[in-house]
Amino acid sequence: MKVILLEDVKSLGFKGDVVEVSEGYARNFLFPQHMGLEASAGALKEMEQKEKSVISKGKKTEKEEKKLASRLDGFELVLTVKATDGKLYGSVGSKDIQKALKDAGFKIEEDWINFKSTKEVGTTEAVVNFPTGFDATVTVVVEEKSK
Repeated sequence: MKVILLEDVKSLGFKGDVVEVSEGYARNFLFPQHMGLEASAGALKEMEQKEKSVISKGKKTEKEEKKLASRLDGFELVLTVKATDGKLYGSVGSKDIQKALKDAGFKIEEDWINFKSTKEVGTTEAVVNFPTGFDATVTVVVEEKSK
């Protein structure tokens, strides 16, 4: 019996593979565990459409992230924080940078930002690593808030 795997099955195959198994194994193990689906013509066609959809979404996401990375590369971000004599009361970290970028119109996740937190006024750089492999360098200027 031909079965489409809905999950990775050890020693059998990976998600999306069409494999030949015994009817008993399919009906007694794969189907009840929702690990497989009978490979009918309709199911195979549906699987192909889902794969095409995933590929097109991936390409769209990659294109959007490439455009965002090019806009973000070289961007200067100015953060004004409370400080005394060049020393901050707290620290500036990736969460602060993510919030400031969001306010500037960039939709960036915090875990994409590679930045060592700082407790001093000055200029540093943060690197944004997008999941699709693109990188953008952002100049972070930390200024003392005037009283």
